[in-house]
Amino acid sequence: MKFLLIHQNFPGQFRQLAPYLHEKGHELVAICSHQRYLPAKFRLLRYQVPPKPPDGLPHSSQLAHEAFQRAALVARLCEQLKGEGWRPDLICAHPGWGETLAIREVWPEVFQILWPEVWLRPEHAGWGVDPEKPLPGLEQKLEHVARNSLTRASLDQARGWVLPTVHQARSFPHEFQNERMQIVHEGIDTKLACPNPEISFEVRGIKITKDVPVITFVNRNLERLRGFDTFMRSLPEVLSNNKKVRVLIVGDNEGGYGGGHSSGRILKDVMLEELSGKLDLERIHFLGRIPHSSLIALFQASSVHVYLSYPFILGWSLLEAMSCGCCIIGSEGMPVKEAITHDVEGLLVPIIDPLLLSKRILYLLETPLERQRFSEAARKKAMFWEQSYTLDKLYHFLMNIK
Repeated sequence: MKFLLIHQNFPGQFRQLAPYLHEKGHELVAICSHQRYLPAKFRLLRYQVPPKPPDGLPHSSQLAHEAFQRAALVARLCEQLKGEGWRPDLICAHPGWGETLAIREVWPEVFQILWPEVWLRPEHAGWGVDPEKPLPGLEQKLEHVARNSLTRASLDQARGWVLPTVHQARSFPHEFQNERMQIVHEGIDTKLACPNPEISFEVRGIKITKDVPVITFVNRNLERLRGFDTFMRSLPEVLSNNKKVRVLIVGDNEGGYGGGHSSGRILKDVMLEELSGKLDLERIHFLGRIPHSSLIALFQASSVHVYLSYPFILGWSLLEAMSCGCCIIGSEGMPVKEAITHDVEGLLVPIIDPLLLSKRILYLLETPLERQRFSEAARKKAMFWEQSYTLDKLYHFLMNIK
């Protein structure tokens, strides 16, 4: 079969599916807008990110403006492929940026399968659930109307849609929760993300092995929606009571899914100012973004991994940490509790309780048998996810689209 894969940040959700399809002998073409090097074994078409919308447009209108520009650019690439005599048997795409909206004008008969991730609701940006954020105002509601309208328009053209977790699937209106919805996780490689008791690497000239107690915290961006401020507020107690532990923090300083700090400053800087004089900064290492191989090594070295989140999508990093056998402390509620059951695969704490978080971290650092228990259970759960939400299941679904 011929597959067209579309994702502005390709491979994105297709990082496991694309090589899987290629290995099965299918012909692939991918479309994206980033200009990074990718070692793809198949054809990759790129388009330039469209210019920013005119000043003065409401944010909701800006979203639509950009989406329709992307839709036109992708449609033109599809028209180019059609002119070359190439036609996909199936289109797999992420609809979040409007890229699929005009494909039907080129190939009205080709089925589309979409990966929409989530139907945005106010709590997904922290509104009404984060005590520092009020109930959403009109501007926030308009943004969600715009984003969900684009998702609806895309799904209306699709033959089916794939969601990675039950939590994310349940965010969608009832009309989309039917036989066309499949709950299949994008997949993690549990052979690559696996325990390694011999792991050894250096951070700022300091050798890190399993003999060094290490706390890890990983997210795309260091933001409040993912509990970064709570984590930082837990560290003074932890560092003062354990003189050997080191803290490895991975993530950028952009606003993130929930938006930046209300002051407009980088949250990392705000927290370092708030905690000035209370932290041993020689033992806290901000690593920014790191290559995936380094991330796996970090998980393999971790003594205690902290993953916090207000209700939103479940990050791949949590499942990879579990697969590496991390001892995990997570936040109560969705999405974390879909992967971690309290006192089974790890411990759960309220996302706004840094004191309890610090106590739980110290407890686990001091009890190696508990760490081992949670480590083994987390690895087992990750293996279960791989077996239950398999690429084979997704492949069967794609091969039987009618």
